[in-house]
Amino acid sequence: MRYLNYFIRTVFVIISIILLSCTKSDELEKTKTIKIGVILPLTGDIASWGKKGQNAIELAIEKINSNGGINGVRIEALYEDDKGSPQVAVNAVSKLIYTNKVPAIVGGIISAVTLSVAPIAEKNKVILIATTSSAPAITFAGDYIYRVWPSDLLEGSALGKFAKEKGFKRAVLLHLNNDYGISIAKIFKKNFESIDSKILADEGYQETNTDYRSILTKAKLLNPDVIYTAGYYEDCARLIKQARELGIESQFLGVTAIEDDKYIQIAGSSAEGVIYPLATGFDLNSKDTIIQKFIQNFRKKYNYDPGWVESHCYDAFMLVYKALCNSKYEITGTKIKNYLDNMGIYHGVTGIIKFDKNGDVIKPVKFKTIQNGKFENLEK
Repeated sequence: MRYLNYFIRTVFVIISIILLSCTKSDELEKTKTIKIGVILPLTGDIASWGKKGQNAIELAIEKINSNGGINGVRIEALYEDDKGSPQVAVNAVSKLIYTNKVPAIVGGIISAVTLSVAPIAEKNKVILIATTSSAPAITFAGDYIYRVWPSDLLEGSALGKFAKEKGFKRAVLLHLNNDYGISIAKIFKKNFESIDSKILADEGYQETNTDYRSILTKAKLLNPDVIYTAGYYEDCARLIKQARELGIESQFLGVTAIEDDKYIQIAGSSAEGVIYPLATGFDLNSKDTIIQKFIQNFRKKYNYDPGWVESHCYDAFMLVYKALCNSKYEITGTKIKNYLDNMGIYHGVTGIIKFDKNGDVIKPVKFKTIQNGKFENLEK
């Protein structure tokens, strides 16, 4: 009788496990789509970045769903326009978390947005994978916060050292007065300054500025070897254009954000010769088959070449997908976090991705310039 009772209990447990598994499977099958939140600046001053990011994510979704989705269920992106504004982004993320109940959010593109919404995601245990946010403060934003773009500590220090190695002795810093501009200018300054190399002036400006002649006139009087502009493509383009109009002949150094066709459109021939770093494994000329396949598919769908925004948005979304594929039938931020923390190396279109304990990544830094109206690798 004792063995019979043991047998009955064992059979009951097995049947319960099977029924529970079937129930979870049925629940997933009844789900029309698995929804992932995405915040992008679809309108506003940096809307071109938002559109680029959306294009990349739509390409990722097309690939995922054509291959069966997640355990047979299609994936869908719920887009919210953050307008490049921290305040707007807070409302956007609140809607995605509290109304749409998403387990993960891809974004933001800029650091100020990411830092403003990180506490909300962290509090609700929702994964936030920033795409191109680089402020050092994001490193300590929370356990559920990740990014596929490296910290400004990498780019700023590399450029500061580069400038010093090239023999520049006298620099002027012109930076955007936000989390991004202030932090990267500070890092550049730390790595440039020495007994022989000095920062002559450190001037900030607001995002609403369009006329920089006042600070540029001051810079001209100082006669610097080099002028470092740390901002977005539009303000940096106006800065260098107005500088050349004022007769400033100093070497200009920029940031990754200037690699946008609109920078060249606004600055025109004034953009020639500017030098800037690019901290990513993505390269249009890469021989990596994964990168080349992405470029081919992107060109076919959109009829233009992808860049640093598209490639990082694509990888961020694909990482959420990979995590969901490995979460069985439990679609939660915690399950996604467990995967990201233990996934080891992921080979994406931006190169090798491996998160450290703070959700940060390390990427190679190369230097580029503008020659004949095109972005080119800098020949050392």
